[in-house]
Formats: sequence, structure tokens, C-alpha cells
Amino acid sequence: MPSNAIRAAVLVLIAFAIPSQDPLRDALTLGHSKDQSLVDSFNHGYQLTASGTIGRAEIVTEFRRAVILVRERESLGDYIPDAHALTTALAPFAGLITVIVEARLNPLNTYTKAPPYELYVSTGPTTKPIAGKPFTREAIYPIGARAGSGMAAVRLTASFPRADIEAAAQPAIVVADDRADVIWQQRIDLSRYR
Repeated sequence: MPSNAIRAAVLVLIAFAIPSQDPLRDALTLGHSKDQSLVDSFNHGYQLTASGTIGRAEIVTEFRRAVILVRERESLGDYIPDAHALTTALAPFAGLITVIVEARLNPLNTYTKAPPYELYVSTGPTTKPIAGKPFTREAIYPIGARAGSGMAAVRLTASFPRADIEAAAQPAIVVADDRADVIWQQRIDLSRYR
């Protein structure tokens, strides 16, 4: 008998290898799923390869945002029943791709607020980059530490127009530190994501 993890992986492949005609209905189905391993497998596909001081990096497409929104609302008792309600809830995020990156900081840092790290999309060697709007920096403290103690990391979140990324010749997500040194970059191909 196959394990739950194998079953979940097969279901994800079946459900998303052949996209249906109605992605909102698919998002509702996955969002309302009680199979946590299925949802975990789905979310894992949106993780980017972290390296160096980058502890975590992920991409949130419109489809993934729909699934996340359905799950978050359901956990709060606000059930999203149909595609129309989901479309209304997603309206502020139409056409946007969000990137979330957590950069670890030196344990001996003396920052009193989130350092001025930058997150942007490089479009190629001869074109200007795409700035994220909105763009936020959030200090992350060690578990149990009080605010004002040494920060462990900084979370950068930025949203970019999907059309601008798709139009770029060589799109890459870039993180620069407070000295404007590039500390991480990764090419991005949105055709890989639903």
C-alpha cells in the first residue's frame, strides 16, 4: 500500500501536470483540501534555491496566492464558497508575482531596525531592473527574544508585475545587502509556475 507522501505526490502531478480550464476552481479545491501532505507538496514547488546567507526564498504566483488565501480564510472561519468570491478577494493582487526572501544576519550585528537590504528583479545586463511595489523589510528575531535584541534575519517581500518579468530578456531575482553588494540571485522562469 503506497504511503501518504507518495499518494500526495501523485495527486499533485495529476492535478497540476494537466491544468484544467478553470484555475480558480482548482485553487478552491486545493485550498479546501484536508490533505496537508498534498498542500505541503504543492507549496514546496514554489520554493527557490537558497544559498549563502539566504535562509529561505519563495515565489507566490496568482494561483498560489489563491490557494493560500482560501486556506487562510478557512482557518479563520471565513469560507470562500465559489470562484466569484475568490476573484473578488484576489482583485488587489491581479497580475502580480510576489517574492519573499529571508536573509540571515551576522549574529554579532548591531542593527536597531531592519537593515536596508534590497530585493528586485534584474531584467538583463543592458536594461533597468524592476522595482517591487509594495516592498517591505521586516526584522526577524530569535524565538523567545524580545524586540530590540539582536536580529537573526531580515524578511524582504516585494511584488512585481508578471508581464514585466515575462517581457524581460534574462529575469533574475536579486538581493543586495546594505553595502549594495549582491548576496544572492537566481534566474526565474515563470512558465514553470502555475
